[in-house]
Amino acid sequence: MRVYILRRLFQSVVVVLAVTTIMFFMFRFMPSDPTVLMVEQGMSDEARQALLESWGLTGSLWQQYLRYMSNLLRLDFGNSFFYRAPVWDILWPRIMHTLWIAVPGLLLGALIGASLGMVVGWSRRGGAVERGGILIATIIRGTPSFIIGIVLLVIFSSWLGWFPAFGMGDPGGAEGIWRFLRPEFLHHLALPLLAVIIYFIPENLLLMRSGVVENRTEDYIELIRAKGVSDARVAWHAARNSMLPLITWLFPALAETIAGIVVVEIVFSWPGIGRELVLAVTRQDYPLAQAAFFLLAVMIVLANLAADLAYGKLDPRVVYR
Repeated sequence: MRVYILRRLFQSVVVVLAVTTIMFFMFRFMPSDPTVLMVEQGMSDEARQALLESWGLTGSLWQQYLRYMSNLLRLDFGNSFFYRAPVWDILWPRIMHTLWIAVPGLLLGALIGASLGMVVGWSRRGGAVERGGILIATIIRGTPSFIIGIVLLVIFSSWLGWFPAFGMGDPGGAEGIWRFLRPEFLHHLALPLLAVIIYFIPENLLLMRSGVVENRTEDYIELIRAKGVSDARVAWHAARNSMLPLITWLFPALAETIAGIVVVEIVFSWPGIGRELVLAVTRQDYPLAQAAFFLLAVMIVLANLAADLAYGKLDPRVVYR
C-alpha cells in the first residue's frame, strides 16, 4: 500500500510538471506578442528593457523556463500582465466564486441523480419509468452545458423574469463570507447553480441505475426478501451496494467540474476561474493563464489519486500492487 501511494505520488508530480512545461512553451510559441499589453508608446528602450526584465521576459527561452520553474517551486506565480497585480490575488477570489457553483452543483446533482437512478433501476424492467428515465437522462447527457444555460436564461430570466441574466450582483460593502450570504448574491447564483446540477444529474442517474439493476438479482437480495423485509428496504439495500462507482466517481468529477465549468461561467458572465482563464488566454496574459492551468492540473491529479485510494478503502476486493 505504501509503495503504491509513493509511486502514484511520483506519477502525479511528473504529470503536473509535464502539463506545466507544455503550457509554458505553448504560450511562448503563440504568434501574438504579449508585450503590447505592457509596453506603452513612446517608452524608451532602457525603460522597455527594465519592464521586460521585471516580468521575466528577457533571456533565452530556456532561461525563462528555468526561472519560471524556480518561481513555481516557491508557488510564486508572478504578476498578471493585464491587471498589473500578483496572480494569486487575482485568482483566489475567482476560485471561491467557482467553488460556489461547482461544489454544491456536483453534490446536489449526485444526490438527485442517485435518487432518481434508484427509482429507475428498481422499476419494472422495460417499463415506462425505466425507458423514460433512460431517454431523458441520455438527452440531457448529450446536451452541451451552454445549451442548458441558454435555455435556463430564456425561460427564467427572459420570459419569466424571475432571475438576473448575468453577474453575481453588487457586494454592497459586504466582505468575507458575508458577501456570499446576501440575498442578491444567492439570487444571481440560482441559475448557474441549476445549470450545473442539471448537467450532472444524468451521469449519476445512469451509474446508480446500472448498479441497482445488477444488484437486484444478487442472492443477498433474495435472502432479504425471504426475511419479509419491505420492498422499500430491499431497494435501499440494493442502492447502498450500488454507490461504490458513484462515490469514487465524485473525486475526479469535482476537478473536472471546475475545469469544465468554463462554458457555464461564460454564459452567465459569472466571474470564476474558468471565465478568467479564457480571458487570460485571449489577452496573452502568460502568468495568469499558466497559474490557472497549473491549479487545475493539480486538482485533477489529486482528485484521481484520491479516487484510487478511496476505491481500495470502500471495496475490500481491490488489492494494491
